[in-house]
Amino acid sequence: MDQGKALEASIRTLVEPILAEHQLELVELACRPQGRQWLVRLLVDRVGGVTIQHCARVNQLIGDALEQANLIEGSYAVEVSSPGLDRPLVKQRDFERALGDQVRVEVTEEPPAASALEGMVLAVQPEAVVLKTSSGNVTIPFSTIRMAKKVLRW
Repeated sequence: MDQGKALEASIRTLVEPILAEHQLELVELACRPQGRQWLVRLLVDRVGGVTIQHCARVNQLIGDALEQANLIEGSYAVEVSSPGLDRPLVKQRDFERALGDQVRVEVTEEPPAASALEGMVLAVQPEAVVLKTSSGNVTIPFSTIRMAKKVLRW
């Protein structure tokens, strides 16, 4: 395991209880050298969304915990942020958070005319997502999803 991956695993173990205490879920964790220091970037989410105040609070708590644990040699920066409204839906949990929302799903099936579907997330099953589309309910296996995102309407 390279140094970055080993560091990520140690940091994940340290931060997950802190995030859980604040009803936040770790969506992504990345640790990499940036210049002369390490960058620790965490994307967090929660039902109802993440505010700047959530990010600022857990950023401070995670920074303090990293300092106490002394996991990172030398200097480092911690960034905690929301994954954003238009981030891809990748995991089953992403679709569960999108229940009731409009999504656009691109699938790997042919023909190309049927390769993109749009609809409301009606249900999430262990191996598939169910969309309510204009032509009826459609069950899409996760294994066939190439890309999925919420549909943002302004």
